Amino acid sequence: MIEITKEEFNKRLTLVGDGVANDLRNELLNAVPVDTGQLKISIKVKPISGGWEISMNEYGKYVEFGTPPHIIKPKNKKALHWGGSGGPIVKLVHHPGTRPNPFVRSTVHLKFKEILSNNIRRQFT
Repeated sequence: MIEITKEEFNKRLTLVGDGVANDLRNELLNAVPVDTGQLKISIKVKPISGGWEISMNEYGKYVEFGTPPHIIKPKNKKALHWGGSGGPIVKLVHHPGTRPNPFVRSTVHLKFKEILSNNIRRQFT
């Protein structure tokens, strides 16, 4: 057993929190599905009082939890140009919804315990 001061303990505990945030972010970057890459570059993890906060672009919740079937209507025009430059012009689209891709929950469930253990070991042994 090692003996350390309260100040040293708190310093190491802060390093554990920072290390977990960094390692968890790296695991999320490996797990996130990539289309344009905007979701990937938006992922942030930071230690907060009592845990860690994961943040990302707003649409990350739709990737994580999926969407139900829904109707897409134009906001500022009378019609939508659908499917690229050769696609039809339509007044609305019946979107079938998207399946969830729970990359955050899966990563936390599968990797967090190991990440935390590794960082505690790194700072306190």
